[in-house]
Amino acid sequence: MASKITNKQFSTLETLQRLLRYREVMFKAIEFADINHAGAIPETVFYSFVIALKEQLPNEQANEVSLLFNIDNLLQARIINDRRNVDGVTKLLFNTSVFEVFRLCRVSLYRPLTKVSLNAAMTPLWSLMRQVQRGKLSTILGTDDYLEWVDDLVYRVSDLLGKIRANIAKLQNVGIEFEKAATADPQGFSQLDVKRESFNMAAKLYQREIDPLKLFLDKHTRYEEGDGIFLTLEYFRSFFNTVNDTSRAYLMLSYEVQYLDLFSPIKQVANQVSIYLQKTEQSLHEHSAIDHAYSVLLGAYEKTLGSDLRNKFIDISDLKPLGMSIQCPTLYRIAPFRTEKSPSFLNVAFNELAARVQNYAPDNSEKVLLSESISKEAAQKLQYSQRLARWVDNFDWPLNTDFLALAYKELNQKWPDFKLADLFEIQSRVINSTKYQLELKNQYQKLVDDTYEVQYRVRHLVLLSN
Repeated sequence: MASKITNKQFSTLETLQRLLRYREVMFKAIEFADINHAGAIPETVFYSFVIALKEQLPNEQANEVSLLFNIDNLLQARIINDRRNVDGVTKLLFNTSVFEVFRLCRVSLYRPLTKVSLNAAMTPLWSLMRQVQRGKLSTILGTDDYLEWVDDLVYRVSDLLGKIRANIAKLQNVGIEFEKAATADPQGFSQLDVKRESFNMAAKLYQREIDPLKLFLDKHTRYEEGDGIFLTLEYFRSFFNTVNDTSRAYLMLSYEVQYLDLFSPIKQVANQVSIYLQKTEQSLHEHSAIDHAYSVLLGAYEKTLGSDLRNKFIDISDLKPLGMSIQCPTLYRIAPFRTEKSPSFLNVAFNELAARVQNYAPDNSEKVLLSESISKEAAQKLQYSQRLARWVDNFDWPLNTDFLALAYKELNQKWPDFKLADLFEIQSRVINSTKYQLELKNQYQKLVDDTYEVQYRVRHLVLLSN
């Protein structure tokens, strides 16, 4: 009876059903393959997973596992494609389609979509596009040749869409974890090495998976080898419209919308991981500085523990590594100078003094300080400048609006002495404000009056956070 059990083999369907029952072995095999970037798994490693499972099961189930994971059974059921000796190591090459079935069972097992794999997925689409452009594929609706390449196109586009969705679902879970880590107490890591390892893992994940996928889903992306997915789908949609295949033109439009919907979640993940990297990098610098300072202080302190009473206090020279080495250049004697008594020199000096004093005057002050020492024209300019500053500070500025165009519209009609050049003073006042900051836009505007013409890049006001 034992010999019959030993020689028993299952069909492909029976094998798959039992593999799903004992799926932890396949999960470990897939994880090993992904971590080692290998398409083949050493037979000894695979059997170590099987033995670990058998030790947890009663005898009857352990016998079933032995039959199920027998290499001959897996070969005849086409779960394993080949068994080969590579560099003295026997390796098992699993059927990738079987692996994909088990990847569906666990989000963390989805195959990462890196820059290489995304380009590999786009290569057949670029090939089909070039063949259509060169007239090498049938454009006659309903023919076998036409249906064959169109079905291949739809399969590849939908297959890639499914893989991207799966990867984004995996990355969203990862992004949430890193977002929690970024907002956690910076002292939450008991060891600096743990934080470094987490930082390196996040940086690698961002560089290998998140950033390439975010770039891939940008609708304006182009590669050296060909157009991005949106421009490729747009081309095929236009082609199907040209040959009056409206159903497939609509299908390409539907795929464009579905791919576009995936950009927001991957961008959110990118932001979550990016914030974590920024905060963790700063924290690592701080921890490194603290560790360095502690080692310096400990070394200086240990020198005071000897029997020599002359060293009972920490020597300041032992603490020099705590400070920055700053080289001070030699300061030469200031050359003598003298003030002039000419009216032009004094006029410039008093105008400058009046302008500086006026900056410290109360905001509601209408009087120009030191007005008796400067010309009437200079006093009027200072008074006008103060009036303009009060208007800027008291005006209720709307956000996300071209504030220079708004200021010109508000003041050009109300102030007879307003000049287009005053916009520069308004902008300077807003820049120095503690309430707003400027946000540049990729737009340009031009304002013209009788004397001046100003061309500028549009800027919006954004509230500064508390």
